[in-house]
Amino acid sequence: MSGTVATRVDERGVRSYDVPLPADLVAGLRETVASRGSHPAYVTATGQVTWNEVASEVDALARRLAGDGVSAGDRVAVLAGNGLSFTTAVFAAWRVGAIAVPLNFRLTAADLGSLIADSGSRLLLVGPGMGELAVAAVAGQVDGPVVAHADGDGRFLLGVPDGDVPDHTPGADAPAAIMYTSGTTGRPKGVVISHGNALQNSVTCTAVIGRRADDVELVMVPQFNITGLCSQTVPAMLLGMTAVLLDGFDAARALDAIGAHGVTSTVGAPTMWWRLLEQAELHDRSELKGLRLALFGGAPMPTALVERMRAAMPEASFGNGYGMTETCSMIMYVGGDDAVSKPHTVGRPLPLTELRLVSPDTGADAGPGEIGEIVVRGGQVAVGYWTSDGIVPLTDENGWIATGDAAEIEDGFVVLRDRLKDVIKRGGESVFSFEVENCLHQHSGILDAAVVGVPDEQYGERVVAYVVAKPGHDLTSDEVRAFCREHLAHFKVPSVVEVREELPRNPGGKVVKSLLRSDSDA
Repeated sequence: MSGTVATRVDERGVRSYDVPLPADLVAGLRETVASRGSHPAYVTATGQVTWNEVASEVDALARRLAGDGVSAGDRVAVLAGNGLSFTTAVFAAWRVGAIAVPLNFRLTAADLGSLIADSGSRLLLVGPGMGELAVAAVAGQVDGPVVAHADGDGRFLLGVPDGDVPDHTPGADAPAAIMYTSGTTGRPKGVVISHGNALQNSVTCTAVIGRRADDVELVMVPQFNITGLCSQTVPAMLLGMTAVLLDGFDAARALDAIGAHGVTSTVGAPTMWWRLLEQAELHDRSELKGLRLALFGGAPMPTALVERMRAAMPEASFGNGYGMTETCSMIMYVGGDDAVSKPHTVGRPLPLTELRLVSPDTGADAGPGEIGEIVVRGGQVAVGYWTSDGIVPLTDENGWIATGDAAEIEDGFVVLRDRLKDVIKRGGESVFSFEVENCLHQHSGILDAAVVGVPDEQYGERVVAYVVAKPGHDLTSDEVRAFCREHLAHFKVPSVVEVREELPRNPGGKVVKSLLRSDSDA
């Protein structure tokens, strides 16, 4: 890790960072404007604004929200791509004490409608290009939200008379956002993130990881995502950095933005980095060499990909963050030389993260060298789940939350083995899909891979792999299985390899393994 940060412990034993922090995110924006008001804040396809200009837009929208009747505790849903419309809407909601509900615009209208209804949002702010989707999402809702579409400049509620905004700010314990999970295992859950959760995670993203006020951050993951909002947009605001907001990931556009704006840091999922490297190599582009921090997360990192990144960005510092929506993004991190030498790990617990590995069979702590479920607590863990009856805790009485991930400790570093539900039981042996997928990613012709277990009368389950070939490569099942036999124990080698054009992913970008299992059973 880049920095050691002091922590304190509350009466339950839950740690938080012991550093000076703003009272909440609203106070954080005020402090940034006071110290760095003339510094460039956001860059989009339409231009650049300073922190002074951001604050002016936020205050103006906050007054219009108040004039429209929005008050503390109300939910304000935001359906918009990366940009000033989204950012201003979320900050303005916080200014009036409301709870922002960022919506995933990749969802179907029916799914969006369910989330809007679940949150009980009073108002739906609709960004440019989202009008038809928004109308379809709320169609038929008797008690649905008021829908406000952005104007041609991306501003909301123009024409609404100004109202009075609160003199006080919400406070660290106040709910800031309802972040819906991706729902890979069922119905999405609304995770309630407090202002304090976001502040604690921001210390991780700045003091621990090593972001600086003079960095230029490319936000190429969606801002509606926990990473895009809480591990990029909010930390950039608290530091007074410049953030380049890329509306929709495209490797060529991302490289253009890196070069044009002097980007020094960014975060991307493994598939994003594959595509950036492929684009750079195919067109002999060198923009990636300008990065100081190249961060990744969202999935285990293939060793082959880290090696390619090191070759393409020899001066950059790498980092892998592991977490979940329920932990306001990060609970572990591996950075610097360790990210290169130990790419198979997701790092060590953050200074504020207390971690245990618990046997899923006995509930007791796993012993040395044993695999257990990751259970954590810390000041970044969300306050609860949103329900029709209010916010319900997502931890036990002592602040612990189970992640559903199986792991073991190796020299102090956490090695993910699998999602507990994805461990393949074959002939009395446990096969971890992450390990097989990492092997597949070492193959020079494979772009993407996913591994699942499907029923087998003789062995209980058999290993099935789905792979996507890199452009220009012709893969065969026999070739891939032969490669696996060279690198894996025989019982881990996929019984079946299917080459596909793409893998099924949910709107959050995660592979939907349940669909792959269904295909295998068919």
